[in-house]
Amino acid sequence: MASQVSIKAQLRSIWSEKRVVGICLFIALAQFQYGYDSAAVSGFQSMPGFLAVFGYADPLNPIGYNISTKVQTLIQSLINLGALTACFVIFKFGSFISPRTGLWLASAVSVVSVAVQMGSVHVGALYVGRLLLGFSNGFYSTYAAIYMGESAPAYLRGPVIGMVVLQISLGALIGILVDNYTKVHLGRIAYQIPLAVMLAIPVMMSTGLLFLPETPRYYISKGQDDKAAAAIRKLRGVTDAAQLSEDVAIMKAAWLAETETHASVLLLDAFRGTDLRRTLLSVAAGVGQTATGMIFISAFSVYFFVQARIGNPFVWVMVSLGIALTGNMLSFPALRFFDRRHLLVGASVVNSAVMFGMAIVYTVSTVGSPGASKALVGLSMVFPWVYGLGQGPVLWALQTEMPSQRLRSHTVGLSQGANFVFAWLSSYCTPYFINPESLNWGPKYCYIWGAGNFILAVFVFFFVPETRGRGLEQLDELFEKKVPAWKFAGYVTDLQQADADGYVGGKDMKEDTEASHRE
Repeated sequence: MASQVSIKAQLRSIWSEKRVVGICLFIALAQFQYGYDSAAVSGFQSMPGFLAVFGYADPLNPIGYNISTKVQTLIQSLINLGALTACFVIFKFGSFISPRTGLWLASAVSVVSVAVQMGSVHVGALYVGRLLLGFSNGFYSTYAAIYMGESAPAYLRGPVIGMVVLQISLGALIGILVDNYTKVHLGRIAYQIPLAVMLAIPVMMSTGLLFLPETPRYYISKGQDDKAAAAIRKLRGVTDAAQLSEDVAIMKAAWLAETETHASVLLLDAFRGTDLRRTLLSVAAGVGQTATGMIFISAFSVYFFVQARIGNPFVWVMVSLGIALTGNMLSFPALRFFDRRHLLVGASVVNSAVMFGMAIVYTVSTVGSPGASKALVGLSMVFPWVYGLGQGPVLWALQTEMPSQRLRSHTVGLSQGANFVFAWLSSYCTPYFINPESLNWGPKYCYIWGAGNFILAVFVFFFVPETRGRGLEQLDELFEKKVPAWKFAGYVTDLQQADADGYVGGKDMKEDTEASHRE
Protein backbone atom coordinates (compact mmCIF):
# COMPACT_ATOMS: atom_id res chain seq x y z
CA MET A 1 0.00 0.00 0.00
CA ALA A 2 2.82 2.36 0.88
CA SER A 3 4.46 1.77 -2.49
CA GLN A 4 1.17 2.58 -4.27
CA VAL A 5 0.89 5.83 -2.37
CA SER A 6 4.50 6.56 -3.20
CA ILE A 7 3.95 6.01 -6.93
CA LYS A 8 0.82 8.16 -6.91
CA ALA A 9 2.71 10.93 -5.12
CA GLN A 10 5.50 10.78 -7.66
CA LEU A 11 3.07 10.89 -10.59
CA ARG A 12 1.42 13.96 -9.04
CA SER A 13 4.82 15.60 -8.66
CA ILE A 14 5.58 14.93 -12.34
CA TRP A 15 2.26 16.46 -13.38
CA SER A 16 2.97 19.53 -11.26
CA GLU A 17 6.14 20.06 -13.34
CA LYS A 18 4.38 19.79 -16.71
CA ARG A 19 5.51 23.30 -17.66
CA VAL A 20 9.24 22.58 -17.43
CA VAL A 21 8.72 19.18 -19.08
CA GLY A 22 7.06 20.91 -22.04
CA ILE A 23 9.82 23.53 -22.24
CA CYS A 24 12.53 20.87 -22.16
CA LEU A 25 10.71 18.91 -24.87
CA PHE A 26 10.89 22.05 -27.00
CA ILE A 27 14.60 22.56 -26.25
CA ALA A 28 15.22 18.90 -27.15
CA LEU A 29 13.91 19.84 -30.61
CA ALA A 30 17.50 20.97 -31.25
CA GLN A 31 18.41 17.30 -31.69
CA PHE A 32 15.52 16.73 -34.13
CA GLN A 33 17.86 18.21 -36.74
CA TYR A 34 20.55 15.61 -36.04
CA GLY A 35 18.13 12.69 -36.34
CA TYR A 36 16.41 14.12 -39.41
CA ASP A 37 19.68 14.77 -41.23
CA SER A 38 21.16 11.35 -40.37
CA ALA A 39 18.15 9.53 -41.81
CA ALA A 40 17.67 11.85 -44.77
CA VAL A 41 21.30 11.61 -45.88
CA SER A 42 21.20 7.86 -45.33
CA GLY A 43 18.34 7.86 -47.84
CA PHE A 44 20.20 10.14 -50.27
CA GLN A 45 22.86 7.44 -50.67
CA SER A 46 20.22 5.17 -52.22
CA MET A 47 18.30 7.88 -54.10
CA PRO A 48 18.81 8.08 -57.91
CA GLY A 49 18.14 11.84 -57.96
CA PHE A 50 21.04 12.43 -55.55
CA LEU A 51 23.35 9.79 -57.01
CA ALA A 52 22.91 11.18 -60.53
CA VAL A 53 24.63 14.35 -59.27
CA PHE A 54 27.09 13.07 -56.65
CA GLY A 55 27.37 9.36 -57.54
CA TYR A 56 27.71 7.31 -60.72
CA ALA A 57 25.71 4.84 -62.84
CA ASP A 58 26.24 1.20 -61.84
CA PRO A 59 24.14 -1.43 -63.68
CA LEU A 60 25.21 -4.10 -61.20
CA ASN A 61 23.79 -2.20 -58.19
CA PRO A 62 20.18 -3.01 -57.19
CA ILE A 63 19.09 0.62 -57.89
CA GLY A 64 21.27 1.24 -60.96
CA TYR A 65 23.50 3.78 -59.20
CA ASN A 66 26.20 3.70 -56.59
CA ILE A 67 28.28 6.19 -54.65
CA SER A 68 32.04 6.15 -54.35
CA THR A 69 33.53 5.21 -51.01
CA LYS A 70 35.29 8.59 -50.83
CA VAL A 71 32.13 10.66 -51.28
CA GLN A 72 30.14 8.39 -48.99
CA THR A 73 32.83 8.72 -46.35
CA LEU A 74 33.10 12.49 -46.53
CA ILE A 75 29.40 13.41 -46.51
CA GLN A 76 29.00 11.39 -43.30
CA SER A 77 32.31 12.14 -41.58
CA LEU A 78 32.53 15.88 -42.32
CA ILE A 79 29.41 16.53 -40.27
CA ASN A 80 31.16 14.97 -37.28
CA LEU A 81 34.30 17.00 -38.00
CA GLY A 82 32.19 20.17 -37.98
CA ALA A 83 30.61 19.16 -34.69
CA LEU A 84 34.05 18.47 -33.24
CA THR A 85 35.16 21.97 -34.25
CA ALA A 86 32.13 23.41 -32.47
CA CYS A 87 33.04 21.47 -29.33
CA PHE A 88 36.58 22.87 -29.41
CA VAL A 89 35.09 26.38 -29.57
CA ILE A 90 32.77 25.59 -26.66
CA PHE A 91 35.59 24.08 -24.59
CA LYS A 92 37.65 27.24 -25.11
CA PHE A 93 34.95 29.91 -24.84
CA GLY A 94 32.06 28.07 -23.17
CA SER A 95 32.05 30.25 -20.05
CA PHE A 96 31.31 33.31 -22.21
CA ILE A 97 28.39 31.77 -24.10
CA SER A 98 25.03 31.37 -22.39
CA PRO A 99 22.80 28.38 -23.26
CA ARG A 100 20.29 30.55 -25.14
CA THR A 101 23.03 32.32 -27.10
CA GLY A 102 24.59 28.99 -28.00
CA LEU A 103 21.27 27.70 -29.36
CA TRP A 104 20.76 30.88 -31.38
CA LEU A 105 24.23 30.56 -32.92
CA ALA A 106 23.47 26.95 -33.82
CA SER A 107 20.25 28.02 -35.55
CA ALA A 108 21.99 30.69 -37.64
CA VAL A 109 24.70 28.32 -38.85
CA SER A 110 22.07 25.67 -39.59
CA VAL A 111 20.21 27.95 -42.01
CA VAL A 112 23.43 28.76 -43.89
CA SER A 113 24.46 25.09 -44.09
CA VAL A 114 21.11 23.95 -45.49
CA ALA A 115 21.12 26.75 -48.09
CA VAL A 116 24.61 25.72 -49.25
CA GLN A 117 23.62 22.04 -49.59
CA MET A 118 20.42 22.87 -51.49
CA GLY A 119 22.19 25.13 -53.97
CA SER A 120 25.30 23.04 -54.58
CA VAL A 121 25.93 20.91 -57.67
CA HIS A 122 29.64 20.54 -56.95
CA VAL A 123 30.72 17.99 -54.41
CA GLY A 124 33.12 20.52 -52.80
CA ALA A 125 30.21 22.85 -51.93
CA LEU A 126 28.31 19.88 -50.56
CA TYR A 127 31.24 19.13 -48.27
CA VAL A 128 31.23 22.72 -46.97
CA GLY A 129 27.51 22.47 -46.22
CA ARG A 130 28.03 19.22 -44.34
CA LEU A 131 30.84 20.77 -42.29
CA LEU A 132 28.69 23.78 -41.35
CA LEU A 133 25.73 21.59 -40.42
CA GLY A 134 28.03 19.60 -38.15
CA PHE A 135 29.12 22.82 -36.45
CA SER A 136 25.45 23.65 -35.86
CA ASN A 137 24.83 20.17 -34.42
CA GLY A 138 27.76 20.57 -32.04
CA PHE A 139 26.31 23.76 -30.55
CA TYR A 140 22.78 22.36 -30.53
CA SER A 141 23.70 19.12 -28.72
CA THR A 142 25.85 20.80 -26.06
CA TYR A 143 23.69 23.77 -25.17
CA ALA A 144 20.38 21.92 -25.38
CA ALA A 145 21.66 19.36 -22.86
CA ILE A 146 22.98 22.14 -20.58
CA TYR A 147 19.73 24.11 -20.75
CA MET A 148 17.61 21.09 -19.84
CA GLY A 149 20.00 19.83 -17.17
CA GLU A 150 20.15 23.18 -15.41
CA SER A 151 16.41 23.91 -15.67
CA ALA A 152 14.72 20.66 -14.67
CA PRO A 153 14.27 19.64 -11.02
CA ALA A 154 16.60 16.89 -9.82
CA TYR A 155 14.11 14.05 -9.94
CA LEU A 156 13.12 14.85 -13.55
CA ARG A 157 16.54 15.76 -14.91
CA GLY A 158 17.26 12.31 -16.37
CA PRO A 159 13.84 11.81 -17.98
CA VAL A 160 13.70 15.28 -19.58
CA ILE A 161 17.26 15.07 -20.94
CA GLY A 162 16.31 11.65 -22.24
CA MET A 163 13.74 13.38 -24.45
CA VAL A 164 16.70 14.31 -26.65
CA VAL A 165 16.69 10.73 -27.94
CA LEU A 166 12.93 10.95 -28.56
CA GLN A 167 13.49 13.99 -30.77
CA ILE A 168 16.40 12.30 -32.58
CA SER A 169 14.24 9.28 -33.37
CA LEU A 170 11.27 11.43 -34.35
CA GLY A 171 13.55 13.48 -36.61
CA ALA A 172 14.93 10.30 -38.19
CA LEU A 173 11.41 8.99 -38.83
CA ILE A 174 10.31 12.23 -40.50
CA GLY A 175 13.55 12.37 -42.49
CA ILE A 176 13.16 8.90 -43.96
CA LEU A 177 9.43 9.50 -44.49
CA VAL A 178 10.12 12.61 -46.59
CA ASP A 179 12.81 10.71 -48.50
CA ASN A 180 10.36 7.91 -49.24
CA TYR A 181 8.01 10.33 -51.02
CA THR A 182 10.68 12.28 -52.90
CA LYS A 183 12.90 9.37 -54.02
CA VAL A 184 10.69 8.85 -57.10
CA HIS A 185 11.93 12.14 -58.59
CA LEU A 186 14.98 11.73 -60.80
CA GLY A 187 16.07 15.37 -60.57
CA ARG A 188 17.75 17.39 -57.82
CA ILE A 189 14.40 18.16 -56.22
CA ALA A 190 14.48 14.62 -54.84
CA TYR A 191 16.98 15.67 -52.17
CA GLN A 192 16.33 19.44 -52.15
CA ILE A 193 12.85 18.99 -50.66
CA PRO A 194 14.11 16.99 -47.65
CA LEU A 195 16.83 19.58 -47.10
CA ALA A 196 14.31 22.45 -47.25
CA VAL A 197 12.12 20.78 -44.61
CA MET A 198 15.08 20.90 -42.23
CA LEU A 199 14.89 24.73 -42.19
CA ALA A 200 11.83 24.49 -39.95
CA ILE A 201 14.01 23.51 -36.97
CA PRO A 202 16.24 26.61 -36.67
CA VAL A 203 13.27 28.87 -37.38
CA MET A 204 11.15 27.29 -34.62
CA MET A 205 14.05 27.18 -32.18
CA SER A 206 15.03 30.83 -32.72
CA THR A 207 11.45 32.01 -32.32
CA GLY A 208 10.71 29.97 -29.21
CA LEU A 209 13.87 31.11 -27.42
CA LEU A 210 12.59 34.69 -27.54
CA PHE A 211 10.03 33.73 -24.89
CA LEU A 212 12.32 31.71 -22.61
CA PRO A 213 14.82 32.88 -19.96
CA GLU A 214 18.36 31.68 -19.40
CA THR A 215 18.74 28.84 -16.90
CA PRO A 216 18.53 29.71 -13.17
CA ARG A 217 22.04 28.41 -12.54
CA TYR A 218 23.42 30.58 -15.34
CA TYR A 219 21.93 33.68 -13.67
CA ILE A 220 23.37 32.55 -10.32
CA SER A 221 26.82 32.29 -11.89
CA LYS A 222 26.47 35.91 -13.03
CA GLY A 223 25.32 37.15 -9.61
CA GLN A 224 21.78 37.89 -10.84
CA ASP A 225 19.71 36.28 -8.09
CA ASP A 226 16.49 38.12 -8.94
CA LYS A 227 16.66 36.89 -12.53
CA ALA A 228 17.38 33.37 -11.27
CA ALA A 229 14.18 33.46 -9.18
CA ALA A 230 12.23 34.84 -12.15
CA ALA A 231 13.62 32.07 -14.35
CA ILE A 232 12.51 29.37 -11.88
CA ARG A 233 9.08 30.99 -11.77
CA LYS A 234 8.80 31.04 -15.57
CA LEU A 235 10.29 27.61 -16.22
CA ARG A 236 8.58 25.67 -13.44
CA GLY A 237 5.59 27.81 -12.51
CA VAL A 238 6.75 28.15 -8.88
CA THR A 239 4.98 31.11 -7.24
CA ASP A 240 5.69 30.50 -3.55
CA ALA A 241 8.17 33.17 -2.49
CA ALA A 242 9.67 31.02 0.28
CA GLN A 243 10.35 28.12 -2.08
CA LEU A 244 11.88 30.45 -4.66
CA SER A 245 14.17 31.96 -2.06
CA GLU A 246 15.18 28.51 -0.81
CA ASP A 247 15.95 27.22 -4.32
CA VAL A 248 18.02 30.28 -5.17
CA ALA A 249 19.82 30.14 -1.81
CA ILE A 250 20.83 26.49 -2.29
CA MET A 251 22.06 27.11 -5.84
CA LYS A 252 23.95 30.21 -4.77
CA ALA A 253 25.54 28.53 -1.75
CA ALA A 254 26.78 25.66 -3.88
CA TRP A 255 28.09 28.06 -6.53
CA LEU A 256 29.91 30.24 -3.97
CA ALA A 257 31.43 27.20 -2.27
CA GLU A 258 32.69 25.94 -5.59
CA THR A 259 34.11 29.27 -6.73
CA GLU A 260 35.80 29.86 -3.38
CA THR A 261 37.54 26.49 -3.68
CA HIS A 262 38.50 27.19 -7.27
CA ALA A 263 38.91 30.95 -7.63
CA SER A 264 39.33 30.96 -11.40
CA VAL A 265 38.24 28.71 -14.25
CA LEU A 266 41.07 27.30 -16.33
CA LEU A 267 40.70 24.76 -19.11
CA LEU A 268 43.11 22.43 -17.32
CA ASP A 269 40.84 22.43 -14.24
CA ALA A 270 38.72 19.80 -15.97
CA PHE A 271 41.66 17.41 -15.57
CA ARG A 272 42.62 18.26 -11.98
CA GLY A 273 41.54 16.93 -8.60
CA THR A 274 38.03 15.55 -8.31
CA ASP A 275 37.08 17.19 -11.63
CA LEU A 276 39.29 14.69 -13.47
CA ARG A 277 37.00 11.83 -12.47
CA ARG A 278 33.95 13.83 -13.49
CA THR A 279 35.47 14.75 -16.85
CA LEU A 280 36.46 11.17 -17.63
CA LEU A 281 32.97 9.88 -16.77
CA SER A 282 31.31 12.56 -18.89
CA VAL A 283 33.64 11.84 -21.82
CA ALA A 284 33.03 8.10 -21.42
CA ALA A 285 29.27 8.72 -21.63
CA GLY A 286 29.83 10.71 -24.83
CA VAL A 287 32.01 8.03 -26.41
CA GLY A 288 29.50 5.41 -25.26
CA GLN A 289 26.90 6.87 -27.61
CA THR A 290 29.06 5.94 -30.58
CA ALA A 291 30.24 2.64 -29.07
CA THR A 292 26.66 1.34 -29.19
CA GLY A 293 26.69 1.41 -33.00
CA MET A 294 23.70 3.74 -33.21
CA ILE A 295 25.68 6.06 -35.51
CA PHE A 296 26.15 3.17 -37.93
CA ILE A 297 22.48 2.16 -37.81
CA SER A 298 21.14 5.70 -38.26
CA ALA A 299 23.58 6.94 -40.90
CA PHE A 300 23.77 3.88 -43.14
CA SER A 301 20.51 2.01 -42.52
CA VAL A 302 18.97 2.45 -45.97
CA TYR A 303 22.22 1.77 -47.82
CA PHE A 304 22.84 -1.19 -45.51
CA PHE A 305 19.46 -2.74 -46.37
CA VAL A 306 19.85 -2.04 -50.10
CA GLN A 307 23.15 -3.90 -50.20
CA ALA A 308 21.68 -6.76 -48.13
CA ARG A 309 18.77 -6.90 -50.63
CA ILE A 310 16.07 -6.62 -47.97
CA GLY A 311 12.74 -5.76 -49.62
CA ASN A 312 11.81 -2.06 -49.66
CA PRO A 313 14.55 -0.49 -47.50
CA PHE A 314 12.83 2.88 -47.03
CA VAL A 315 9.66 1.23 -45.71
CA TRP A 316 11.53 -1.11 -43.38
CA VAL A 317 13.59 1.73 -41.94
CA MET A 318 10.40 3.76 -41.34
CA VAL A 319 8.80 0.82 -39.56
CA SER A 320 11.95 0.36 -37.47
CA LEU A 321 12.01 4.04 -36.47
CA GLY A 322 8.31 4.00 -35.65
CA ILE A 323 8.84 1.08 -33.29
CA ALA A 324 11.90 2.81 -31.81
CA LEU A 325 9.71 5.78 -30.88
CA THR A 326 7.74 3.61 -28.48
CA GLY A 327 10.99 2.82 -26.67
CA ASN A 328 11.79 6.53 -26.51
CA MET A 329 8.38 7.26 -25.01
CA LEU A 330 8.84 4.59 -22.36
CA SER A 331 12.24 6.06 -21.42
CA PHE A 332 10.57 8.93 -19.54
CA PRO A 333 8.95 6.72 -16.86
CA ALA A 334 11.90 4.30 -17.04
CA LEU A 335 14.43 6.98 -16.07
CA ARG A 336 12.07 8.24 -13.40
CA PHE A 337 11.53 4.94 -11.63
CA PHE A 338 14.59 2.81 -12.41
CA ASP A 339 18.28 3.30 -11.61
CA ARG A 340 20.46 4.68 -14.41
CA ARG A 341 23.07 1.95 -13.94
CA HIS A 342 20.58 -0.92 -14.21
CA LEU A 343 18.99 0.51 -17.35
CA LEU A 344 22.30 1.19 -19.08
CA VAL A 345 23.93 -2.15 -18.24
CA GLY A 346 20.82 -4.13 -19.18
CA ALA A 347 20.26 -2.29 -22.47
CA SER A 348 23.94 -2.62 -23.44
CA VAL A 349 23.94 -6.38 -22.83
CA VAL A 350 20.77 -6.84 -24.91
CA ASN A 351 22.06 -4.71 -27.79
CA SER A 352 25.37 -6.55 -27.72
CA ALA A 353 23.46 -9.78 -28.32
CA VAL A 354 21.38 -8.10 -31.07
CA MET A 355 24.46 -6.88 -32.94
CA PHE A 356 26.20 -10.23 -32.69
CA GLY A 357 22.97 -11.86 -33.85
CA MET A 358 22.81 -9.70 -37.00
CA ALA A 359 26.44 -10.47 -37.84
CA ILE A 360 26.07 -14.22 -37.27
CA VAL A 361 22.86 -14.45 -39.34
CA TYR A 362 24.53 -12.78 -42.32
CA THR A 363 27.69 -14.87 -41.90
CA VAL A 364 25.94 -18.25 -42.02
CA SER A 365 23.29 -17.36 -44.64
CA THR A 366 23.42 -16.90 -48.39
CA VAL A 367 22.92 -13.39 -49.81
CA GLY A 368 19.23 -12.72 -50.44
CA SER A 369 18.04 -15.55 -48.20
CA PRO A 370 14.41 -14.83 -47.15
CA GLY A 371 15.04 -16.20 -43.68
CA ALA A 372 18.17 -14.09 -43.20
CA SER A 373 16.35 -11.00 -44.47
CA LYS A 374 13.55 -11.45 -41.95
CA ALA A 375 16.03 -12.00 -39.13
CA LEU A 376 18.04 -8.90 -40.05
CA VAL A 377 14.92 -6.75 -40.26
CA GLY A 378 13.63 -8.04 -36.94
CA LEU A 379 16.92 -7.51 -35.10
CA SER A 380 17.37 -4.09 -36.68
CA MET A 381 14.06 -3.09 -35.11
CA VAL A 382 14.97 -4.40 -31.68
CA PHE A 383 18.24 -2.46 -31.53
CA PRO A 384 16.91 1.15 -31.78
CA TRP A 385 14.01 0.29 -29.45
CA VAL A 386 16.40 -0.86 -26.73
CA TYR A 387 18.74 2.06 -27.40
CA GLY A 388 15.90 4.56 -27.13
CA LEU A 389 14.64 3.02 -23.90
CA GLY A 390 17.91 2.74 -21.98
CA GLN A 391 21.21 3.62 -23.63
CA GLY A 392 20.53 6.91 -25.39
CA PRO A 393 18.59 8.69 -22.60
CA VAL A 394 20.92 7.56 -19.81
CA LEU A 395 24.12 8.45 -21.68
CA TRP A 396 22.77 11.91 -22.51
CA ALA A 397 21.75 12.47 -18.88
CA LEU A 398 25.13 11.33 -17.51
CA GLN A 399 27.05 13.76 -19.72
CA THR A 400 25.19 16.69 -18.19
CA GLU A 401 25.05 15.40 -14.61
CA MET A 402 28.71 14.47 -14.14
CA PRO A 403 30.48 17.87 -14.61
CA SER A 404 30.73 20.53 -11.89
CA GLN A 405 28.70 23.72 -12.30
CA ARG A 406 31.62 26.00 -13.15
CA LEU A 407 32.99 23.57 -15.75
CA ARG A 408 29.71 22.24 -17.13
CA SER A 409 29.82 23.94 -20.54
CA HIS A 410 33.51 23.06 -20.95
CA THR A 411 33.06 19.42 -19.92
CA VAL A 412 29.86 18.78 -21.86
CA GLY A 413 31.54 20.35 -24.90
CA LEU A 414 34.54 18.07 -24.37
CA SER A 415 32.38 14.95 -23.97
CA GLN A 416 30.42 15.79 -27.09
CA GLY A 417 33.71 16.46 -28.86
CA ALA A 418 34.96 13.00 -27.89
CA ASN A 419 31.68 11.55 -29.13
CA PHE A 420 32.05 13.32 -32.45
CA VAL A 421 35.67 12.15 -32.82
CA PHE A 422 34.57 8.53 -32.56
CA ALA A 423 31.45 9.22 -34.63
CA TRP A 424 33.70 10.70 -37.33
CA LEU A 425 35.95 7.65 -37.15
CA SER A 426 32.91 5.39 -37.47
CA SER A 427 31.45 7.38 -40.37
CA TYR A 428 34.81 7.51 -42.12
CA CYS A 429 35.55 3.78 -41.77
CA THR A 430 32.07 2.31 -42.23
CA PRO A 431 31.89 2.74 -46.04
CA TYR A 432 35.16 0.83 -46.38
CA PHE A 433 33.61 -2.08 -44.47
CA ILE A 434 30.17 -2.23 -46.10
CA ASN A 435 30.63 -0.78 -49.62
CA PRO A 436 30.95 -3.44 -52.38
CA GLU A 437 33.86 -1.39 -53.75
CA SER A 438 35.88 -2.20 -50.62
CA LEU A 439 35.64 -4.99 -47.99
CA ASN A 440 31.95 -5.65 -48.66
CA TRP A 441 31.32 -6.96 -45.13
CA GLY A 442 27.69 -5.85 -45.09
CA PRO A 443 25.95 -6.88 -41.83
CA LYS A 444 29.09 -8.72 -40.67
CA TYR A 445 30.27 -5.25 -39.63
CA CYS A 446 27.96 -5.69 -36.62
CA TYR A 447 30.57 -7.90 -34.94
CA ILE A 448 32.44 -4.70 -34.05
CA TRP A 449 29.36 -3.06 -32.53
CA GLY A 450 28.45 -6.17 -30.57
CA ALA A 451 31.83 -5.91 -28.86
CA GLY A 452 31.34 -2.16 -28.33
CA ASN A 453 28.07 -2.70 -26.46
CA PHE A 454 29.59 -5.39 -24.27
CA ILE A 455 32.56 -3.18 -23.30
CA LEU A 456 30.14 -0.36 -22.44
CA ALA A 457 28.16 -2.65 -20.12
CA VAL A 458 31.34 -3.71 -18.28
CA PHE A 459 32.56 -0.12 -17.90
CA VAL A 460 29.24 1.09 -16.49
CA PHE A 461 29.08 -1.78 -14.00
CA PHE A 462 32.48 -0.97 -12.48
CA PHE A 463 32.85 2.81 -12.80
CA VAL A 464 29.61 4.76 -13.35
CA PRO A 465 27.86 6.00 -10.15
CA GLU A 466 24.09 6.17 -9.68
CA THR A 467 22.79 9.75 -10.06
CA ARG A 468 19.02 9.29 -10.11
CA GLY A 469 17.19 11.70 -7.79
CA ARG A 470 20.29 13.72 -6.93
CA GLY A 471 20.41 17.49 -7.33
CA LEU A 472 23.38 18.93 -9.21
CA GLU A 473 24.59 20.48 -5.95
CA GLN A 474 24.34 17.11 -4.19
CA LEU A 475 26.43 15.52 -6.93
CA ASP A 476 29.06 18.19 -6.34
CA GLU A 477 29.24 17.09 -2.70
CA LEU A 478 29.44 13.39 -3.56
CA PHE A 479 32.32 13.91 -5.97
CA GLU A 480 34.16 16.27 -3.62
CA LYS A 481 33.98 13.59 -0.91
CA LYS A 482 35.27 10.99 -3.41
CA VAL A 483 32.40 8.61 -2.71
CA PRO A 484 32.95 5.29 -4.59
CA ALA A 485 30.60 4.58 -7.49
CA TRP A 486 28.83 1.69 -5.72
CA LYS A 487 28.04 3.87 -2.66
CA PHE A 488 26.44 6.82 -4.50
CA ALA A 489 22.88 5.47 -4.33
CA GLY A 490 22.73 5.07 -0.56
CA TYR A 491 24.98 7.90 0.61
CA VAL A 492 23.16 10.60 2.61
CA THR A 493 24.47 14.04 1.69
CA ASP A 494 24.75 17.05 4.00
CA LEU A 495 22.96 19.20 1.44
CA GLN A 496 19.20 18.79 1.04
CA GLN A 497 18.09 19.58 -2.49
CA ALA A 498 15.07 21.89 -2.69
CA ASP A 499 14.01 20.81 -6.18
CA ALA A 500 14.14 17.07 -5.44
CA ASP A 501 11.07 15.07 -4.48
CA GLY A 502 12.84 13.18 -1.72
CA TYR A 503 13.42 9.89 -3.48
CA VAL A 504 16.90 8.54 -4.11
CA GLY A 505 17.54 5.03 -5.35
CA GLY A 506 13.90 4.13 -4.76
CA LYS A 507 14.11 4.98 -1.05
CA ASP A 508 12.30 7.82 0.72
CA MET A 509 15.22 9.87 2.01
CA LYS A 510 12.93 12.10 4.06
CA GLU A 511 12.52 9.22 6.50
CA ASP A 512 16.31 9.03 6.79
CA THR A 513 17.27 12.60 7.59
CA GLU A 514 18.63 11.57 10.95
CA ALA A 515 20.79 8.79 9.51
CA SER A 516 24.54 9.08 9.64
CA HIS A 517 26.69 9.00 6.52
CA ARG A 518 27.29 5.52 5.21
CA GLU A 519 31.04 5.26 4.89
